[in-house]
Amino acid sequence: MKRLLFLLIVFLPFLSSAQAHLGTTEKEIRDLHSEKTFKVEYNDDGEKYISTFMIYGTFIYYFDKKTKLSNFCMQIVDEMPYLNGQVETYNRKYVIVSDTEWKAYLKGGNILKINLTYNDENKFYIFHYNE
Repeated sequence: MKRLLFLLIVFLPFLSSAQAHLGTTEKEIRDLHSEKTFKVEYNDDGEKYISTFMIYGTFIYYFDKKTKLSNFCMQIVDEMPYLNGQVETYNRKYVIVSDTEWKAYLKGGNILKINLTYNDENKFYIFHYNE
């Protein structure tokens, strides 16, 4: 418990810097995280996405082909303490829809939907962010 509390105190400020950034351009995301190196790839449908490792895991940002704005984000969490800390933060900051879903009411009237998919047996934890 002390370790989790310590991790929350130390890493909580980073939660605000590692976000979904929906509705932003690739350049804006790169500018916000200028210290990071991004990998650029395309899925089978030709949709562009970029990925980078941040303190809470790997973030993958997908971009709309027409608008070139980010329309979906995934976060792959690597460590259980980070997952627990993030869930506790979401429980405090956002509307809890279920044990694995939250809604964030953003400035300008937008709603950010956050969904957690996990498999404890295989130890993978993925947050999905979309509007």
